[in-house]
Amino acid sequence: MTKSDKILSLQVAGVQGFYWMIFCPIASFASVYLLSKDFSNQKIGWVMAISSVLAIVLQPALGALIDRFEKLTLKAVLLTMSLMCVALLAGIVFLNAGLDWMAVFYVGILALLYTMVPLVNALTFEYINAGHNINYGVTRASGSICFAVLSTLLGIWVNRFSTAILPIICLILFAGYILIILSFPKVKRSENQTYRIENFTNTTDEKDKVGFLRRYDRFIPFLIGVAFIFLFHTIINNFLAQIIRPLGGTDTDLGISLTIAALAELPAFLGFSFIVARINTRSLMKASGLIYVFRSIIFLLAASVWMINVGQAFQALTFAVFLPASVYYINEIMHEKDRVKGQTFVTGMGTLGGFFGSIIGGRLLDTSGVFSMLLFGLIGAVIGAALLFYAIRKPKKIGTLLVERVV
Repeated sequence: MTKSDKILSLQVAGVQGFYWMIFCPIASFASVYLLSKDFSNQKIGWVMAISSVLAIVLQPALGALIDRFEKLTLKAVLLTMSLMCVALLAGIVFLNAGLDWMAVFYVGILALLYTMVPLVNALTFEYINAGHNINYGVTRASGSICFAVLSTLLGIWVNRFSTAILPIICLILFAGYILIILSFPKVKRSENQTYRIENFTNTTDEKDKVGFLRRYDRFIPFLIGVAFIFLFHTIINNFLAQIIRPLGGTDTDLGISLTIAALAELPAFLGFSFIVARINTRSLMKASGLIYVFRSIIFLLAASVWMINVGQAFQALTFAVFLPASVYYINEIMHEKDRVKGQTFVTGMGTLGGFFGSIIGGRLLDTSGVFSMLLFGLIGAVIGAALLFYAIRKPKKIGTLLVERVV
């Protein structure tokens, strides 16, 4: 690796680190902050749900825009979005806005932040495609490590001071994030480089969409299973603060719990290619679905924060396995021309499950309490796992193409 590539790798790691540190106070501590501003759990659920849906709309639109205008660079788009986030954060900090405006500001920040995820990753691959020697897995891991460290510190600081520090810390982190983006050297766009991110609502026309869904046996129940799995996953992510408080948990405990989940992801994310070379994707996805059920039972029956942390440790065998395994599985069962559509349908159904998890979870918290919400999540995990077991089968011949098993 040349000296310039080492410096570039540090810059990429810095962008990932700052991005995920920004994500921590504004997204992972969203419930803590919004509750302190007198938001109901149902309103928090709507804020999170609308933000994720807006991001799904914005991602393909921005990707298409960058593809269309060659002079529009990823750096420029990321800088513009960052400055918009800074403006909205400043509104939260300095304006005495009511609940409605606070919700609008927060939805805007989260939607922009969610939209940046594929663009931050694309920035890395822009330099890789230009011939630079950058290890994506290592640079992405720096983001998880930074998130893990900051989540523990934030829990301590919020407990010691107040939630008012959260948007201020975000503003400070955005300053570092913007400076690192500005420091990136110019890169010539590859002729084959595309930033278009397909949306599962516009991948094809309605007639072909129905044909696509029927073309692959049991793909529809698979998608529904994904939605139910992410319904539970979103509930425990968005409402973790509300889950631990009745157990005597503090904001410090919340930070530690988030750290455990973030660190638990690292081995699977970094070593998934090693894992999938030894265990087929069908077994991995079925196992992760089953462990999601086990994890939901742990959360439902937890009588202490310690048990919640045990449940968080199972992030290593659920989300950290399920996410990459689903990508491999789609590549395994589909024609090459259908794989992008397949991935976008999976992403879209995961978002749909998260949408209902946020809204219904928040509603149940306000009307029936934590137990009812977690029971709802458990039911979702059970249905999701059952559908995955039914839908996931050994790949077979599709027309004249034999889709080979990954071994």
